Amino acid sequence: MLSALRIANFAILDAAELALGPGLIAITGETGAGKSILVDALAVVLGGRASERAIRHGADQSEIEAQFDDVRDPAVQATLAELGIDGSDGTVVLRRIVARNGKSRCLVNGRLVTVQQLRAIASPLCDLSSQHAQHRLLDRAVHLDVLDRYAGHGKLRETYELCYKNWRSARSELQALQKEAEARSDRLDYLRFVRDELAALQLKPGEFEEIQQTLQRMRASEQLTRAVADAEQSLGGDGGARDLAGKATRSLSRLQGLDDKLVALAERAAELQMLATELANDLGSYARTLGRDERQQARLAERLDQIHKAFRKYGGTEAAVIDKYRSVQAELDIEASELRVAELHNQLAKQDKQLRELADELSERRLLAASPLSTQVTAVVRELGMPAANFRAVVRRVPAVQAALPGSTGWDEVVFELCANKGESGGPLAEVASGGELSRVLLAVQRAVSDAAVAHETLRQDQTPPLATCIYDEADAGLSGSTGLVLGRFLAEVGARQQVLCISHLPQVAAAADWHVQVAKAEVGGRTCSRLELLDEQGRIAELARMLGTVPGQGDTALAHARQLRSQQARA
Repeated sequence: MLSALRIANFAILDAAELALGPGLIAITGETGAGKSILVDALAVVLGGRASERAIRHGADQSEIEAQFDDVRDPAVQATLAELGIDGSDGTVVLRRIVARNGKSRCLVNGRLVTVQQLRAIASPLCDLSSQHAQHRLLDRAVHLDVLDRYAGHGKLRETYELCYKNWRSARSELQALQKEAEARSDRLDYLRFVRDELAALQLKPGEFEEIQQTLQRMRASEQLTRAVADAEQSLGGDGGARDLAGKATRSLSRLQGLDDKLVALAERAAELQMLATELANDLGSYARTLGRDERQQARLAERLDQIHKAFRKYGGTEAAVIDKYRSVQAELDIEASELRVAELHNQLAKQDKQLRELADELSERRLLAASPLSTQVTAVVRELGMPAANFRAVVRRVPAVQAALPGSTGWDEVVFELCANKGESGGPLAEVASGGELSRVLLAVQRAVSDAAVAHETLRQDQTPPLATCIYDEADAGLSGSTGLVLGRFLAEVGARQQVLCISHLPQVAAAADWHVQVAKAEVGGRTCSRLELLDEQGRIAELARMLGTVPGQGDTALAHARQLRSQQARA
């Protein structure tokens, strides 16, 4: 329920505050007083388009704030929780600041949000039907949504739409894989060639360097053999380093008793003799590995040539060739998508069947709901001054899907048709209804959906979220007389279940309201501004008298008429 509204510097509203209660709230005033501006401000705070031109002349920004109480709608609470906004006490305060410098802001319970987030929170809280909202009834997609809401099969439609979404996703994936497979045919041939070539090569990390070193050693085996032999002879041959170190060791050992310092020197000479011996032995072992195998050398040279060719084709380095093989293998693994294609075919077959079954069930329920909706809307529009009118909700299969799968909302399209006068053939609303007729149909449809929402409610009473606040901008356009009386009572009945704000020019509607707000225009300090005032009973009678048309000299008569009308509508 909208419990408070504050508007500052919006058009000719310089500062306005309202505290609102439940039921029907009538908003009246002279033509041009600013009633439509009030609706425009509400549209802005609910997430509608905001224009800098709406900022009051001389102000830097306009600000609109709306407080809603007893907010228990699960969708709203889920959105608040997702955004980290506390709404546990059931209070939601929407605030919109529109600045001339373009730095406009949206806040919910003091937390900055985007316009889209503001709109997502506000949408379930308030249904704003402006003078042009009736034109939504010209959109056949709206007809389908209205019938589904009336029928109360929201869960079934959600299930269907989820199934349709999954089906579309699987079908898109399948089509992409099939298209990719066609485009990849030549690419796959190339990849398989590269994979086979590199798989046959079986290049291992470090192999290239190892082969190079082995070949280099084999090609220089004669030189290495001579060098090693010379070194071995110098170390371990007769008169070599080993013999000389041994001779030095023996000489020092004989004289070490004469001087203790010679002990350490003799030991070092002995170590030198041992090192020379070990080195000579190691050189001998190495020399025995230097045998030249011509066939092995040829095999290694051929292997090195294969690796060089791979380098030239696939990146120039050993690491690049190995990475190329891995990437090609990974890309070829996508060939496993053939398995995915088969899986998707099976999945789509099951989803096709499920879609058809759900679409058939939706169609059956829509056909069942169309007749009572037609009857209920017809009854209301007849009460609203169209005694010969007939309204029909026609359910028919969408021509484009008759031989194919159902669409995003099932097999059906829904068309609202109206025959406004006896003897006429009637037709779709978009083709035959005038603005006044559309307005009455809109009221009747909203009434039917509201009644159905109450009837379909299955939650416990303490869990039942209140219906959204409904705002009508001159829903009584084109109505008068006894029809106005009916409309006032009709809106009062709606107000008994949900809060209704109605901008009206009919005293019959205003007299039926639980609350009455007057919008008046005045000149203050040389500037025109609008004021909002919640009227007491005396003020209501005076405003009703004005709306009835006070004739000079007959003020008492107009007031008496106003009191009578107020009493009549209050008792109804």
